[in-house]
Amino acid sequence: MKEQQFNTLIKDLSRCNKCTNRTCSHQSLINIFKDNEFSVTIPSIWTDWFHHLNEKIMIIGQDWGPFIDMDQLNKKLLPDKSNWQELMDSEKSRTKKLLEEYIKLSSNGKYTLQKAYITNAILCARQGVNYRGNNINLKQSTFDCCEFLKRQIDIVKPIVLAPLGYYPLLALSKIFNFKIEKNLKESIKTTPIIKVEHYVIIPLYHPVAQIKKTDQLKQYSKIWEYIK
Repeated sequence: MKEQQFNTLIKDLSRCNKCTNRTCSHQSLINIFKDNEFSVTIPSIWTDWFHHLNEKIMIIGQDWGPFIDMDQLNKKLLPDKSNWQELMDSEKSRTKKLLEEYIKLSSNGKYTLQKAYITNAILCARQGVNYRGNNINLKQSTFDCCEFLKRQIDIVKPIVLAPLGYYPLLALSKIFNFKIEKNLKESIKTTPIIKVEHYVIIPLYHPVAQIKKTDQLKQYSKIWEYIK
């Protein structure tokens, strides 16, 4: 059932042109679901969606980054995807390394990044080779994608939603109609845990943010109060 629902979601994503049709900075976005078969099951080197539809934790990042990185993954991936784990292990970014570290440390080694459903607030990829915050309209792109994030949440039905950074939290605030502060630090200080409908939202600092490790782990550790 979940696989069928997700296949429908992917088809609808492939037809979306909200961001790519705008005559503004949104033109720097590429809909990765239109012509790229690999995006269906493996949208990035971090995750294969269809093997994580029953996870208890949904980690929500900001966006996938440059399309060129995803294209390189596609070219390396064998037709039977047998080398997927090798490619995933080869991804050595600081973001992934720190996120994995914080999850392991905060859960006392019981959880890893591979035990989470990973997605983004913005589901298109950036053109060019730069991963800059100012080369797309982050707020508008986030709002444009809210429908598709909500549908993923409805399909997966995780216990904890863990937004990484301000814009993923902004997306959830729009979806579930709650207020947040003007920046992430104040939002976490004011409301470190948000309960809406059947979900618990634990806003997380981005792993590479200039935040003390103790403060990072303090927030990450709240996840495990709800995961048994």
